[in-house]
Amino acid sequence: MDLGAELDEALRLLAAGRDLLLERPHDETAPAALRARDWDDALGAMDDEALAAAERDPAGWLAVHGPAELRPLAGDAAALIARHREPPADPRPQGAALHVAARKKTQIGAFVEVLTELEGAERVVDFGSGHGHLTRALGEALRADTLGVERDPALVARARELGGRFVRADAEGFALQPGDVVVGLHPCGSLGDALVRRAREAGAHVLMVSCCFQKVPGPERTWLAERAAGFALPRDVLGLANLAPRSFRNSGSLEAKRGWRQNRLAVRRLLLARGIPLGPGDEGRGVTKERFRAGLADAAARSLERRGLPPASEDELRTAAAEAARIHARVARFALPRHALARVLELAIVLDRAVHLEEAGWAAEVRTLFSPETSPRNLAVVGRAPA
Repeated sequence: MDLGAELDEALRLLAAGRDLLLERPHDETAPAALRARDWDDALGAMDDEALAAAERDPAGWLAVHGPAELRPLAGDAAALIARHREPPADPRPQGAALHVAARKKTQIGAFVEVLTELEGAERVVDFGSGHGHLTRALGEALRADTLGVERDPALVARARELGGRFVRADAEGFALQPGDVVVGLHPCGSLGDALVRRAREAGAHVLMVSCCFQKVPGPERTWLAERAAGFALPRDVLGLANLAPRSFRNSGSLEAKRGWRQNRLAVRRLLLARGIPLGPGDEGRGVTKERFRAGLADAAARSLERRGLPPASEDELRTAAAEAARIHARVARFALPRHALARVLELAIVLDRAVHLEEAGWAAEVRTLFSPETSPRNLAVVGRAPA
């Protein structure tokens, strides 16, 4: 299946499940989309063993065991996802710096392998270069002219201390040229779109693995490919593309992640009990993942503090934790159809970027660059500019 056809398929699946995507389960009541389709009873009756299996592969499990009317949608999603499974083995780690994590070295190794295939590259430009680990490693491995572009002045200063060429600029303001290879290792949200757009305007090659798809200005993302024109999803739905049904190395087990989600749900119950109106996901605004990982007390303290509210009492925390434990069992089951479309949503955005290049004559492809144990955000756009 070519890129355009894959993008069409991904958008079709997302359109078919749009009502599932728009309503995020957050309490014991099944979302309206599930009730309308009569899926709520079957999902709510799942035992814990079935839930654990389903959470590891929502689309694949629902395609076989889900409500009969859900199976075709889940099956088509599973088939699309299966075409972009991880490679058989991770590439050789790259990056000599001792303070670069092993997972990062493996990701750098994958970039080196792909970039050796791009002939005629005159300069490697790393957008969102941060501390410059990727920039320096690519320069050493490829013996190429490399430049890091970063808008945060503190990160630029630190990168220069560590060695290499770095400039302070953003993607919109930096001048690219034909023969450049534009790279990005996990550029967030709109930066990924800008990277592809600017490369196409300049006639540059592209190698990018994206993340944090919801970080876009405005209420929704603007799709790039002509064939995706008119398609839209709200910004808060785009965050679903970050879902990682498998645990990557040193990130904590899936069981631990369930605990973090339960802490988040407990904070939501605490805020609602205080009379705070909340939209989808509002309980997590301004509270880092590390806070939820640290425990309910820490996350609740930060959430209340940023709203100018007094700290929670021990009784409030116990009540919120008990309510969250009871509700989480239902929420996890009701979220499965939505989670079955998470990787499809990620694929749709990545394919949209690749097709945007292909429509202008680039030889574009989407590759699974490394295993999800290295990073669940592992889908790369590789684009070779026309001669």
